[in-house]
Amino acid sequence: MRTRGMVTVVAAVLALTAVSGCGDDEGGGGSTGAGGGGYGQSAGSGGRLMDTGTQGPVSAPTMADIEAFVSARTTCTDLHMEDRDSDHEDDPEAESAGKLWGIKERAVCWDAKRMGVTLMSVDDMKSFQTQARRQSADWYLLGEDFAVTGGPATTADLRGSGLLALVCDPETQIPSGYTKEKGLVDGCTLTDFIS
Repeated sequence: MRTRGMVTVVAAVLALTAVSGCGDDEGGGGSTGAGGGGYGQSAGSGGRLMDTGTQGPVSAPTMADIEAFVSARTTCTDLHMEDRDSDHEDDPEAESAGKLWGIKERAVCWDAKRMGVTLMSVDDMKSFQTQARRQSADWYLLGEDFAVTGGPATTADLRGSGLLALVCDPETQIPSGYTKEKGLVDGCTLTDFIS
């Protein structure tokens, strides 16, 4: 009689251990199920979702932070600083580091096809958006305190990263279901529709 009771207790303990062990594997991995609560999410999935969620715009306050953000999602090699846009040296309103555009630092790196990717640390986003609108420039991807522009491959790779496209052309139509936030300048919209 006593042996039968011990066997029952041991069987019950083993059953509970097996059930709790399965629960730990599912919850601890965080890869499936709503019960994970973000536990164990990778930067490639959970990080991106947090960037675009209610946490606010993506922030990268230094050039090293901007480079790390971009490099984690696309190719950005041979970073070097640039004070002016070499394509428009004679244009006093050309995008450059300085007060007019609100750009604190400006750097360029190269994508996989050796096309330039421009990284800009922006300390006055309203000035930046004002100048972009005046120049009819709709090719900037913006975070809270930085901007990025590059070729089609870079733009495609940064889609879904939490950056928003600055659109100031009233004829540009943003499809339903995409974010449409009012820019800091009248006539400009920020959207996650990146074409």
